[in-house]
Amino acid sequence: MSRIFTRLFPLLQALLAITLFSSGCRKELPVIRVGMNLWPGFEFLYLAKEKGYFLEEGINLQLYDFVSLSDSRRAFERGQIDVLAGTVVEMLIIRENSYSSPQVFYVTDFSNGADVILGRKPVQSIIELKGKRVSVEPASLDLLTINLALKKNGMTLKDVTLVPMAQNEMDDHFNNGSVDAICTYPPTSVKLLNKGNANRLFDSYQIPGYIVDILMADGQFISQRADDLAKVILGYERALQFMNSNPEEALNISAGHEQISAGELETALKGVQIVPLNDQKLFFQTRGQIFQATENALDILRSTGVLQKDLDAEDVINHSPMLLACSKLQEDE
Repeated sequence: MSRIFTRLFPLLQALLAITLFSSGCRKELPVIRVGMNLWPGFEFLYLAKEKGYFLEEGINLQLYDFVSLSDSRRAFERGQIDVLAGTVVEMLIIRENSYSSPQVFYVTDFSNGADVILGRKPVQSIIELKGKRVSVEPASLDLLTINLALKKNGMTLKDVTLVPMAQNEMDDHFNNGSVDAICTYPPTSVKLLNKGNANRLFDSYQIPGYIVDILMADGQFISQRADDLAKVILGYERALQFMNSNPEEALNISAGHEQISAGELETALKGVQIVPLNDQKLFFQTRGQIFQATENALDILRSTGVLQKDLDAEDVINHSPMLLACSKLQEDE
């Protein structure tokens, strides 16, 4: 036995050396930490991760779920995540309240009916909210939605009482009658409308182009990691294509994450204008739709005193990762 072991020992040593060498040489995939809250337009991040597209593109994307836009915004401000899936409003508020300088590098979608103001029955119109309590998520796109809804009906914020509240708390307060209306979106809006005690008073279909959902990162991070962010974009794009070719499977995967049915998610996505990679250049062009949406948000947030800093819409837009993703896609074709 000892002679056999003596003969095999050099071979075992060689195999061990090869194993250690190969594991030491194995390149670790770069990590990108992405934060998102539940929203139909962001579900393609989750879908891409579940399908393994980010790993195949060469990126280790770590996805973190948050119960509200405010929570994800604070995580970004604290440096706990590298990329935030949010709206232009959160991007501007981060620039106002922190030392971070986020820029939009990709447009996921435009809200086209999915963002809503729901009134507790018997309230049937925005005008009927005069003197009533309206729940909004502080420092979020709700400030934009409620301002525009009131303005369209000849009202101002002075006509209602705003009740600051996290998105995941709104359904309980709505159901028990402590608020008369809420600014919300799927999946919360889907669940409340299904209960039958809510009326749709206003939605983003009435304000086309105002609510834009984006992927944002600090400007310095984008400069240093543009290639990695391009890989994130390509994984996201593959998830869009998978949804188009395998809608049933894709909806089932994402609906489970949203905690609603596949049919409800499909309906919710009809209120969202998804922006594929081929259309991104159009939105990022000089004074294009991203610029206009940012300008609109700046005007409203300044008029309500939320923003004090002198911000320029052109300074918050960075198309470098998107252009890299387009080039990589053309190379693969």
